[in-house]
Amino acid sequence: MKNIPRSVLFTALAGVLLFLAGDLYTSFGFLVCAAGGFTMLAAWLLALMHFSRSESPKTRKIAKIVKRITFTLILAFLISFLIIEGLIVAHAGGTEAPDANTLIVLGAGLHGDTPSAILTARLEVTLAYLNAHPGACAVVTGGQGPHETCTEARAMADWLTGRGIDPGRIYLEEQASNTVQNLEYSAEILEKEDLPGPVALVSNDFHLFRGELLAKKAGLGELQTLSAPVPRAWLIPSVYLREYCSVILMLVRSIF
Repeated sequence: MKNIPRSVLFTALAGVLLFLAGDLYTSFGFLVCAAGGFTMLAAWLLALMHFSRSESPKTRKIAKIVKRITFTLILAFLISFLIIEGLIVAHAGGTEAPDANTLIVLGAGLHGDTPSAILTARLEVTLAYLNAHPGACAVVTGGQGPHETCTEARAMADWLTGRGIDPGRIYLEEQASNTVQNLEYSAEILEKEDLPGPVALVSNDFHLFRGELLAKKAGLGELQTLSAPVPRAWLIPSVYLREYCSVILMLVRSIF
């Protein structure tokens, strides 16, 4: 350790502290975690630069090999990031002229029993569609998470009925704890209640690509999609980076 410059150690410590201070489950907290990760990567690169100038030929050789591996991994990350983000953006607009009779509205976080800004954007799109299509119904989906005082589905139903939607048009799925379960349990409700098609998936623009893939896996087939915007500009880097990570995790799980 005594051979490592203080700048490297301080940068690494700052990265660790940022990562620990963050929260993978909220948009701002995820940005803090990401900042911590990139700071630790910077510390790693600084350390490699230091050891590549070592007086020991063996140390320089090892540092050179590790540097090649590191930059190969960084390049792989950048390529995968561009490809996946390109697919996310390509699916972000939703169906151009939806004519769905049933909506599946994916849940998101609550503040107590109040929908978050992300979830409110989904609900506003749902409300506008249900008002424009009086014969359509909606399945609102999501269980109760940490720091939530009711299920996401119940909060969503209350939000919609509080703005004039007939409760008879809303079906609640209150058991899901992730997007996979959102769609699997919603598929069961569609079958049990014999809800009419076509079916449209409602979520924020960054979420539709993964939502469509998971919908097919849940047996829902091809769905129409309704796109809700990201409600605040500062959320965009966080939600798109987090969605990239979620797609990678989904792919890894499908392989293993």
